[in-house]
Amino acid sequence: MNAVFRIAQLGVVLGGAFLILQGFAVIGMSVALMACWYYLFDRQLNRVVPVNVQPIGEKTARFHENCFIADLHADVCLWRRDLMSRHRRGHVDLPRLRAGNVALQFVTVPTKLVISPRFPRLFFSDLFFWGALLSLQRPDTWFSAAARARLQLRRLACWIEQSGGAIRMVSSRGELNELSERRGNNEDVIGVMLGLEGAHVLRGRLDVPWLAAQGFRVVGITHFNDNQFGDSAHGVSRRGLKPAGRELVRQLDNHSITIDLAHASAALIDDVLEMHSQGELSRPVLVSHTGIKGKHDHRRNISDEHAVAIASAGGLIGITLFAPGLPRADLAAVGESISYTVKLLDGAGLEGARHVAIGSDFDGAVRTVVDVAGWGRITEELLKPLHGLDPEQVEWIVGGNIRNFFAQNLPD
Repeated sequence: MNAVFRIAQLGVVLGGAFLILQGFAVIGMSVALMACWYYLFDRQLNRVVPVNVQPIGEKTARFHENCFIADLHADVCLWRRDLMSRHRRGHVDLPRLRAGNVALQFVTVPTKLVISPRFPRLFFSDLFFWGALLSLQRPDTWFSAAARARLQLRRLACWIEQSGGAIRMVSSRGELNELSERRGNNEDVIGVMLGLEGAHVLRGRLDVPWLAAQGFRVVGITHFNDNQFGDSAHGVSRRGLKPAGRELVRQLDNHSITIDLAHASAALIDDVLEMHSQGELSRPVLVSHTGIKGKHDHRRNISDEHAVAIASAGGLIGITLFAPGLPRADLAAVGESISYTVKLLDGAGLEGARHVAIGSDFDGAVRTVVDVAGWGRITEELLKPLHGLDPEQVEWIVGGNIRNFFAQNLPD
């Protein structure tokens, strides 16, 4: 795959040079730049808030080292990057996962983002079309969401193979328990779990049994656009589940796949929670990466009422690491948002700290407060007395809750 890419790079550079020599300087330079657009996209879109980084204290470092660190959401395989090497661009790679003491990293697969809801079926309005084209990906990924999903799965499989056992797929309770035991023995192993961001990819041969067979254990019904199953929080009408969506939710639950309500419209969240309350779903839902509107009122965040309802149903809420999911892009805002959510759930008679986790959205074309190597700084922030969290609660939030949730909800 890399050899084909290098040949394509050489081809566009030569094509651009030919156009420049023919007098078409602007067009030629634009074509030649396609050889490095993948790098420029990654460097400019996946950034970290610049701060004067100070090493975390020795006591905090020891505490963090003993935590099971887990993250509910990262789009790491969307990008053309050697994940075995440490990079200055992007948020996630193997050396930085190790530096952050990460035990379990969700790898989420996004496949489409239409910039104009008025033309949802025209390829030129899909940002993923332009990303695939300008990154010199295979032509089938220019137009097909399914091909994009398969490409990201191949990248993940290649990463796992190259890691020599350092990275392992987790898709069952037994594999999660084994990972937890090996981490407890200080073994150098990192688990990855698969999530799908938007069910619009399910067409033709890509169906729910296929998702389950590939190892997907979390599926979001919508992403940034409405689809055949339901409406997005960013969509046009913002209605709820469509008839096909209700059937999809039942099928996902029957295949031991957890529903992710991130990016879902308020009406869709209500519909899924109603199905859960009526016994149509056997497992609780989660929101992989979000903020809470009571802390920061933004369309991508869930309401306080929905946070309480999700937690009351045994669900999990992943607080993200970037604004506008946060009120502002700094570490203190992460602590404030998490402590706000815990207190909100405590006030509803729940053990709030048991239902809050972190879903970073690393490599999701966002500017996060840390990269994956900076997880210790998240732990340090949450341990500050001003957030009102004791060490045991911090341990739950930075990963323990994710481990416990999936220990109960993964298939045997």
